[in-house]
Amino acid sequence: MTTVRPDEPLDELDLRILAAVRDLWSAADPPPADLVDRIRGAVALAGAFLGAPTVAVCRQRTGSDDVGRITFDSDALTISLSVGVNLDGTVRMDGRLSPPGSHDVELRTDDQRLCTRSDVHGRFTINGLRHGPAHLIVSATTVSLTTPSITL
Repeated sequence: MTTVRPDEPLDELDLRILAAVRDLWSAADPPPADLVDRIRGAVALAGAFLGAPTVAVCRQRTGSDDVGRITFDSDALTISLSVGVNLDGTVRMDGRLSPPGSHDVELRTDDQRLCTRSDVHGRFTINGLRHGPAHLIVSATTVSLTTPSITL
């Protein structure tokens, strides 16, 4: 009998077993072929157009600054964010919309709803935020984009 130790790394046998379990579930219960279309339809009914969204996140440390850069990309709109921590511990979010334009931007958290408007170049800033989950809603002329939740 083999003793399993939680502090040991995965070995080749572990990886083969996990791959077999993945293949078993993929064959027994595959996702529906039209799953993406169903999700887009449900989101469209809720009033948000997402296109084919992708999210890119990176974190960089420069000196004492800890800055997160996040990009939400869809067919119609791209939201690029720089998120950093102020000296008082609150969060500052600087954003840029592409294509640029003056659009309504709303940030929602569990207990806050902050509204601003981007300038004609698509830039906006929201400052003094508390840490926690949040998402943005950008309402442009022909499109509304709601981002997935991020943690500030």
